Amino acid sequence: MMADDRPKANSTAYTRRELLGAGAGVVSLVVVGCVGKLPPAHEVPAEGGEVAIALADAPELAQPGGVMTLAVAGIKKPVLVVRDGEGYEALLLKCTHMGCTPGWNAAERSLDCPCHGSRFDAQGAVLKGPAKAPLERFAVTSDGSTLRFRVA
Repeated sequence: MMADDRPKANSTAYTRRELLGAGAGVVSLVVVGCVGKLPPAHEVPAEGGEVAIALADAPELAQPGGVMTLAVAGIKKPVLVVRDGEGYEALLLKCTHMGCTPGWNAAERSLDCPCHGSRFDAQGAVLKGPAKAPLERFAVTSDGSTLRFRVA
């Protein structure tokens, strides 16, 4: 390389690797930003594939409309438990379009995916694509003091 062919120290030319790295950083911030919209996750075991939550330990679910995020042992994505009137929904937070983690939008009571804009209602149904299938739901039972659902 001749002295005149060397890049200048203040050159604004970027390599492909630098541009891809910057793009990955932006995507990471978007995904982390979405996860930041979730309430802090409570770690729970799944003994024999069953999750049990004592309602006394879940003040977030005391009122209709309350939500609680769970980090369930053995499940890679969080589970959101939503109190819907007197019933409960447990939803796997894995977008059915590309597998990103939707965040909870309290103002709209929806789950919004940061990757491609899919939106789901509090029961997991698709409100807006590109996702075509609803979020995975786990059937929740309650005896008035404990919520139970199976993840396996």
